Amino acid sequence: MNNIDSFKDEYRFLSNFYPAPVQFDGIRFPTVEHAYQFARTLDQEWRQQIRQAPTPGKAKRLARKAPPREDWKEIKVGVMRELLKQKFAADELKRQLLETAGRELVEGNYWHDNFWGVCSCGICCGGQNTLGRLLMEIRRELMGETIIPQSLTSVE
Repeated sequence: MNNIDSFKDEYRFLSNFYPAPVQFDGIRFPTVEHAYQFARTLDQEWRQQIRQAPTPGKAKRLARKAPPREDWKEIKVGVMRELLKQKFAADELKRQLLETAGRELVEGNYWHDNFWGVCSCGICCGGQNTLGRLLMEIRRELMGETIIPQSLTSVE
C-alpha cells in the first residue's frame, strides 16, 4: 500500500487541526493543536488567549509569541503523545487510524517543519516526522502490539 504523505483531504483526521476534543490541565480544548500550544507556555495571559483562539492556526500563531516554558524541549513530545492518545481514543477516530494499518504516516508539509513532519518545499531536505511516528506508535498500541514507548526510530 502507498504511504500517507499528507494529513489533508481524506486523511485530514490525522491533522492536529482536526476538530477532536482533548483535555490538558483539566481544561477541554477543541483540537490537539489548541491544547499543545496552550501547554507551550506557563504565562497565564498567553494561555488564556491561546485557549480562546477561534482556530487552531490562530492558537499556533499566538503560542509562537508567548514565552516558552523552560522544560518545553524536554516535554513537548510527551505532551503531544498524550494528546494524540486522547484524540484517538474516540471510537470513530480510532477506527479511521486503524484503517491506515500497514501504511507509513508522514506529516508532509511545505512550511519547513522538519521536526514534526517532512517538508516538501523543494529547499528542505527530509525531516524527523515525529508526528507521523507518534501516530504510528499509537496505532500499534491500539492494534495490541507491544512497543517500546520511547522508540521513535522505527517505521512499520
